[in-house]
Amino acid sequence: MDGQAETWCETTLNYSEPEVEEASPVEVTILDGRAAPGLDFEQCGFRLVEHHSNMDDWRDEAELVRVHTPEIAKLAKEFSRADRVIVYPPIIRCPQSAVRVEDHAPIQYVHSDFTDDFRAMLQEPERPYRAFIEPLLAAQGLAQADVARATRVLMLQFWRNIGDEWPDCPLAVCDARDVPRAQLHAFRVPEYGGVRLEFETFGVRPPADAARHHWYTWPGMTRDEVLVFRTYDSRCVEQGRAFWTPHSAFQDPTAGTDAPQRESVEMRALCLFGVRGST
Repeated sequence: MDGQAETWCETTLNYSEPEVEEASPVEVTILDGRAAPGLDFEQCGFRLVEHHSNMDDWRDEAELVRVHTPEIAKLAKEFSRADRVIVYPPIIRCPQSAVRVEDHAPIQYVHSDFTDDFRAMLQEPERPYRAFIEPLLAAQGLAQADVARATRVLMLQFWRNIGDEWPDCPLAVCDARDVPRAQLHAFRVPEYGGVRLEFETFGVRPPADAARHHWYTWPGMTRDEVLVFRTYDSRCVEQGRAFWTPHSAFQDPTAGTDAPQRESVEMRALCLFGVRGST
């Protein structure tokens, strides 16, 4: 961790062991990201940015696709300097969407979305993921072969609080430098949100010393702020650096017992470098 950050709260996060079905709760300190000096995205894997949206109804999935998808595509391109950006469908996490789709409740265990297998999954036509990614690529005039030709593949997540600024269960992210590859374990997710995907995700084993993991949250996030974090980067893979950003929802003890339930929107952007279009 660069510099000294202020403590926001003490809470429990659920880590996991591949050999054990139950979660492994660990008492951790969550730091105030707004008071954390010197955090560099390339090293830690995350950054809070200001971003105004023209959305009117954040709970309207059709409006999210129509209005917010191109906004995130533009932001992702500016942030990453990628040649092409493919934005995934939005995920709304709120009490109403969690009733409809169980997977859309806040995820309260420490994980990072994708493993070293991510690029192969994107570009290999025999994988089940093809049915999901191919239409998204085609909408941008691209194909799986373009992913294979890319000089770099980067996956960014854009997380935005759309509800009360002081919710019960906000998001925390961990400095990627604190979590070595040996502390991660991969497991396969057959489907998510009712869609067959067959992708690998990382669980995180409990640290021997919880103080070694530096966790951050941004209290009072507004709709004009978005947390950007990295969940895959082929350049990091080539350089032997962390491409994962462990993250988890957490129960915020400072919010009080009557705190409103969290409402948030996640947008994932696949960023391709060295790709101009299909051939």
